[in-house]
Amino acid sequence: MKRTALLLAPFFFAFGCDLPQGGHGHDHGPAAEEEEDRRPGLSFTVYADGLELFMELPALVVGQDSPLIAHFTDARDPEGFVWVTEGKVTATLRHTDGTEEVFSVDKLLRNGIFKPIVTPTRPGEAELILRLDGPVSGTVSIGKVRVYATVDEAIAGEVEAEPAEPVVSYLKEAQWKTVYATTLAESATIRGSVRATGELVAPIGSKATLGSPVSGRLVATPLLRVGTKVRAGDVLARVVPVSGEDRGAVDAALAAAESERAIAEAELVRAEALHPEVVSTKALEAAKARLVVAERQVDSARGRRAAWSGSGGGGAELRSPVAGEVVFVRAEEGSVLGNGDVVVEIVDPSRLWLEARVIESDAPRVRGSAGAMFTVAGGASPVLVDASTGGSLLAVGAAVDPIDRTVPVVFELPNPGGLMPGSYVDVRVFTPELIEAIVIPATAIVDDGGTTVVYVMDGGEGFYKRRVTVGARDGDKIAVTSGLAAGERVVSRGAYEVLLSTSAGGIPAHGHQH
Repeated sequence: MKRTALLLAPFFFAFGCDLPQGGHGHDHGPAAEEEEDRRPGLSFTVYADGLELFMELPALVVGQDSPLIAHFTDARDPEGFVWVTEGKVTATLRHTDGTEEVFSVDKLLRNGIFKPIVTPTRPGEAELILRLDGPVSGTVSIGKVRVYATVDEAIAGEVEAEPAEPVVSYLKEAQWKTVYATTLAESATIRGSVRATGELVAPIGSKATLGSPVSGRLVATPLLRVGTKVRAGDVLARVVPVSGEDRGAVDAALAAAESERAIAEAELVRAEALHPEVVSTKALEAAKARLVVAERQVDSARGRRAAWSGSGGGGAELRSPVAGEVVFVRAEEGSVLGNGDVVVEIVDPSRLWLEARVIESDAPRVRGSAGAMFTVAGGASPVLVDASTGGSLLAVGAAVDPIDRTVPVVFELPNPGGLMPGSYVDVRVFTPELIEAIVIPATAIVDDGGTTVVYVMDGGEGFYKRRVTVGARDGDKIAVTSGLAAGERVVSRGAYEVLLSTSAGGIPAHGHQH
């Protein structure tokens, strides 16, 4: 019966833990099969020179062929690792006296996997080094390994141990077919923050709502469509009076209003001169009130006259006062409008205000805030608002809203594209404090049925599903306050795929063959 031991092999460089993995049998005929199949299986995972090497092999025994199942991954891009597609691999056993035994293979066994065969000729301790040459190159030292004189010595020398935590398997073949990457948890300084709700709004002066200046029928231009880009001064529509009012009537109304104002001004001058001997205080106040009404009538008439200006009698023009985009059209071609009815809304979306609502207990912490971060409902990536992105703090409210007990905190930011005024957002407002913490990419965090977990590497294809507690978030980094130590390697891209695959119940502990 074939027997492949599950053993623990040390991980150098990135790992200080052990990996339980199965070895792979390699036949040499009936006589050799029994000896080789008894050898313990070893595995190593090492990161060096932008490469990840996950390698499985039988324990090294003098005179015995030991196939190295070397999975090489290009790990230079933190957004996604990929398998190595071509190259040559040289395996070197460097003995303590400096002599070397060299073994090589010139092609892949299949995507990402090389299979050099090492046949040691002398027992003892040696350094095992693998060199990859090709479009992606690098040297990876496995570190010190032992070459045994006999299989029995190998069995006695490699002691099986139980893993410290339950290990789930996610094979290289699956990793390479998805967006997948890992990174080290590290001690770092990040900005403190408090949670808040918020809304994106158009800044003052970047939004305009145009109403009909007269009663009449709407005549639209091609610009009166949602999504149309307009310039300041563009004519969006005209309103043609339906009450019989024409340009002459508008001019006459303005002349009458100006005449009435002149009379009111003269009466006020006379009343002030004769007060209090001839004109009573009550009469003086009445003269002042009449002038106010007359001035308002002039303003209204001038507004109607201005709306007609340049229209050639074709109706009152609706001109955009700002450059931007038409976001709402409230009336259709041919609609009959009353004076003041809203027709169109224009917004300049190039800049936005983020209005965050911070609960009153957190309000003192955000004074002097250097920025914020928010996520739109359904949005995949957070948006950073600070000096590095052109954002700035505009104001922190000086009073608590008596209804919801929050304080407004307002930031201005350039629109990176796709953000819309009126959107509700989840916000983290940065505080001036700095926090020392264990930090990982936020993409490493997975919600497993309400439990926050990360996947910690136990080896190239083995992972601990670790429950963690998270704290402040700063950009794409998040603090882990418990459950993780600096130096542990976590799945930073593709963690959710690991959850789905390992929760399906259909993946064997180590079921692939080479």
